[in-house]
Amino acid sequence: MLYKYIMLLLLNILLVSGCNTAPPTPLAPPGEPLALAEAAPVVEQETTIPLEPLKKVYLTFDDGPNSYYTGQILDILKEYRIKASFAVLGVNIDKNPDVLRRIVDEGHGIINHSYSHDYNRVYSSPEAFLEELESCNKSIAGITGSGVKIFRAPGGPSKLNKETFELLRQHGYISISWNVASADTDPNGVSKEQIIENVQRGIMQIERIEKTPIVLMHDGTEINRNGAAPGSALANYIRSRESGVAALPEIIEFLMERNYTFAVVDENTPPAW
Repeated sequence: MLYKYIMLLLLNILLVSGCNTAPPTPLAPPGEPLALAEAAPVVEQETTIPLEPLKKVYLTFDDGPNSYYTGQILDILKEYRIKASFAVLGVNIDKNPDVLRRIVDEGHGIINHSYSHDYNRVYSSPEAFLEELESCNKSIAGITGSGVKIFRAPGGPSKLNKETFELLRQHGYISISWNVASADTDPNGVSKEQIIENVQRGIMQIERIEKTPIVLMHDGTEINRNGAAPGSALANYIRSRESGVAALPEIIEFLMERNYTFAVVDENTPPAW
């Protein structure tokens, strides 16, 4: 009897103190290791893949606006939803104000390319060059409300002497050149295939030296397209303008395939060289 009494007493003590014991270890689901059942849920973290810097290219068209080819170029740019820049002449703005207005309205850039493009006038003195830019800006402002300070020297900046550069700098002008030439001003005329090859080769060369491509093409000056004799300078000029328009879609697609984004020339455009 004494033995049974002692055992009942011990059992009561254990039952009373049971609330202070640790909870039972949870059981894992069938077939799942216990360590996985006890582990905290894993939260997947988003990984950010760094984006490649944008590769910019600048398409530029010189000597317009004209009443025929500039509009065709604008149509192509609109179709591809890209922007370009037009180096315009004051004399052609005065003849084709609506074309300049369309250039601006469709978001393209404007570059001052002098008023006349007449080398004898433009390069007669530093003051004459400045006057050409100012006159062109009056024509631009008559359409857009303001002139532009980005300019491209007719024939390129190598024709500007130190005194001219300094005078233009004092008046806030910024020179823009090019580093990829379509060579679409060959006096013998050029084909669509030649222009495409020239641009593609130029892009590859500029990429090797890690420069930003600035492509020079021409929409061209205002001309009378009627009565051009075969083989004449005018006929060759017309052939080159038509070849440039025909080449443009393939040039754009080539640049798109190389992951370029099309930028508009402004004060932040890197130097060509």
